[in-house]
Amino acid sequence: MVSRRNYFTIFILMLMVFGMFMFAGVSSNLLSDTSINPQAGERVAINAGDTITADSLNMDSINTGLSGEGRAVLNPDKKLQVSILSGGIEDTVSKVLIQWCVYNKYLYKVFYTLPDTTEMSEYEVVLFGDYEITASDTNTLYSYAELGKTMIFTRLPDYRLLSANRRLAAFYGIRDSISGTVTADGIKIFPDFMINKERIYRKGDYFGELDDTEVNIPYYSLAAGYEVYSVGILEDQEELGIEDKNLPPLLWRTTTGKSFVCAVNSEIFDGMTMLGVLTGFMAHLGDYYVYPVVNAQTISLISYPYFSNENQEVMQQLYSRNSEGVARDLLWPNVVQILKNYGGSYSFFAATQLDYLDELGPKNDYIDFYLREIGKLPGNMGLSLGQVSESDRKDIMAENEDFFKNSLPDYVFTALYSADISREELKDNLKSDFYKDISLVMSDYEEGDSVLEFLKDKVLSVKFNLNGFEHETKDDLRMSSIENVLGMCNMKVDMTRVFYPRDSSDEWNNLSLKWSKGNTYFSDYKAFDMVTVGELENRVRRFLALDYTLEYNMNDIAIQIDNFEEEAYFILRTNNRRIDHVDNATALAISGTAYLIKAEAADVTIHMIEENLLKKPGNNKTIPSNPQ
Repeated sequence: MVSRRNYFTIFILMLMVFGMFMFAGVSSNLLSDTSINPQAGERVAINAGDTITADSLNMDSINTGLSGEGRAVLNPDKKLQVSILSGGIEDTVSKVLIQWCVYNKYLYKVFYTLPDTTEMSEYEVVLFGDYEITASDTNTLYSYAELGKTMIFTRLPDYRLLSANRRLAAFYGIRDSISGTVTADGIKIFPDFMINKERIYRKGDYFGELDDTEVNIPYYSLAAGYEVYSVGILEDQEELGIEDKNLPPLLWRTTTGKSFVCAVNSEIFDGMTMLGVLTGFMAHLGDYYVYPVVNAQTISLISYPYFSNENQEVMQQLYSRNSEGVARDLLWPNVVQILKNYGGSYSFFAATQLDYLDELGPKNDYIDFYLREIGKLPGNMGLSLGQVSESDRKDIMAENEDFFKNSLPDYVFTALYSADISREELKDNLKSDFYKDISLVMSDYEEGDSVLEFLKDKVLSVKFNLNGFEHETKDDLRMSSIENVLGMCNMKVDMTRVFYPRDSSDEWNNLSLKWSKGNTYFSDYKAFDMVTVGELENRVRRFLALDYTLEYNMNDIAIQIDNFEEEAYFILRTNNRRIDHVDNATALAISGTAYLIKAEAADVTIHMIEENLLKKPGNNKTIPSNPQ
């Protein structure tokens, strides 16, 4: 029988447990009601002036003592020096080449005419942008070749010039000029040119639905001594009796004089893709190649969450519910599941509305729901300035400010999708009190843009390089390139198409299927981290700020890192060696020839073992050098 004392004790315990549960529930509600962005205080304190910029690395600026933007480099006498041949001030190709030097922390100088041999002797690498080579340049090119330089040509001289000038053609390793234009039915990129596996793009391939693999290229045959990294595929190859080794070359390296000459024979590798091609060439010049990377893969949902009830008639017709219901009940659980299948990266850029010219306006009914659910993931919420109307951009920014000041007065936005607002216009409009905490601007890439740069002293700009709803040939090439050069992929998933569909292909069942399949394209890049845009921002800031020097001997690589903060990442590409062990770092295999190095201190040493050395016989007997 239970005594009164025991009854009283049990009652008190039950009351305490009940109180604890009630307190937990109230605490949860209180926390969700605060509506504070946890990312607002977590940005790494690195601004434009703390980073290595194009001005920092420009040898003209260094030699004249001009400071420009950015900080001074570490040990310039130990850095790789690159000369860039440019076609002019507006040469967008050379802008890409400068960008590549910045990411690798290489010193560079831009020339608008071919320098004499004496001046060129200072540089280890020569990059040719949109520079027109003529017959009169032949002797100069051969004189460069005797200096033992690496020369990379982002485009070749005109086919007619190479056909008429056998000596100039031979400089590029060309034996015969076969045809001024041939239509290749597909493209093959050999394994380990970049850090992914072999890529074959042809009609009906795994990459997308479009028949977009035809390229028109000059057709050359190469002389002995070349190494080909990409070829055009000919559908009638067997009928023409063409062996695989004689397919039209697109990317190759040859040896001329004492130098390596690398050639790009297709415009399909232009723009952002050229960054990865340059790194691919460099990775095949020696026993190993080391360069810094960001190590961040992210997915951003644009115009989602969505706080309006626009286009109701279409939403009711397609989904039997209004726009709010589509966003909350249909999209949210599906979006979260797809993101989990990708491995994370919960980043959302909210839209108050999309048609700023209608009379509906945004609603704040479900703001608490989205903030609570995003916080559980955990994820980031930024702000999207996308629209389907043609409203004045200042009006859009003002309307967003009014809505969020009233609905989320304590929420601090740090990330912004700028849509089609120009760089200069955006810089002016970020001065208001509401936008003053924006530290990351995401936007779409246009030719000549930098993938990573500072928009203002405290505002970082990062470009998207992949569309989650599309993955055709050029999309995969861009993805491969940025993964290769930066260990990064920045995917954009624009939910505007769901709320304002153009046709049946924009219905969510079709879009979600395309997007969910996209995680298979990440299989070659599993070594890289999937992160939120907040973490992406921090890693990019560290990447742009770090500087380093390398010292090599036969089997060891020593990396000295300047401005090291918490962590830094590098890729090691190796041809006939493997890692034995590393000091002050960890190494993770990306592929058979590439490793991701995570530096945990400012001094890192990588110890290598040569793969092709003969092992000592098990019976302890030696093999005679001359059996005869």
